[in-house]
Amino acid sequence: MQALVCYNPFSGKQKFERHLNYVVENLKLKYEKVDVFRSLYAHTITHYIISFASNYDLLVVVGGDGSLNEAVNGLMNIKKKPVLAYIPMGTVNDVGHMLKLKKNIKGVVKIILEGHSTKMDICKIEDKYFAYGCGIGKFTNVSYDIPLKLKKKFGRMAYFIEAAKHLQITEQMNLEILANDVTIKDDFYVVLALNSRRIAGFKPHRHIKPKLNDGVIDLTLISKAKLRLSIFNLIFFFLFGEYYKLGFKNLRISNCKIISDEEVAYNVDGEYAFKKKEVNIEVCKQAIDIIINKKIAKKYF
Repeated sequence: MQALVCYNPFSGKQKFERHLNYVVENLKLKYEKVDVFRSLYAHTITHYIISFASNYDLLVVVGGDGSLNEAVNGLMNIKKKPVLAYIPMGTVNDVGHMLKLKKNIKGVVKIILEGHSTKMDICKIEDKYFAYGCGIGKFTNVSYDIPLKLKKKFGRMAYFIEAAKHLQITEQMNLEILANDVTIKDDFYVVLALNSRRIAGFKPHRHIKPKLNDGVIDLTLISKAKLRLSIFNLIFFFLFGEYYKLGFKNLRISNCKIISDEEVAYNVDGEYAFKKKEVNIEVCKQAIDIIINKKIAKKYF
């Protein structure tokens, strides 16, 4: 068997390379050949996976949520997919926390070697894929606008520093949303499509606990409110989730269409995707195999 390690040396506080030999040597206990690819700039992980990953049985991705997104976009564009394993090394690591993969190299390598894998849903928006979340509207650009130096210096606090710059900016999007045989038209502040219990480091309450392999995701709509109340509705959603009702609507969907009056910027897994007036979102049910911590198998799958 053969394994491929793809890593982003710029993720988080940029400390993974000191652990690279440990990861490779331990993988060699199970895999005859272990190759390594070091990402040089955005999207190189995607391109490398499309070109070479079909030759491997295991793909280990090291980095933040953005690096995982690059890997997912590579895997979804090849027929013969290796099993995916993830070592979180980013600043927030929503997927890593959700899968109980903490930034503990030895612990995660042990999980990888145990090899307990399961099938996981992947979501698609136009020609791009995402593992856990897509968003448009207020603050959804924060994650990719933060300077790398700020993230390295302040860690997760950098997101709050960047978000504070946007507090006085009023935004609204006039959208038409077609989902579950209904059409919703309104001025929205934020729209989130989530296949996760976590977003931006928070864990909003859900009445129905999201599963990662059931073919549906949460479409969360936060309407534009008067007198700048929208920001409070957004904050209360992050703090209380579906316990909070004001200006908030949630739908469980397998696909939807979003149409806007003018182009809006879409964020996928914390990374800029594109600007469009009309998009289609769909869930690709159980599209990849991913190695997970056995303890969370029943909880999330």
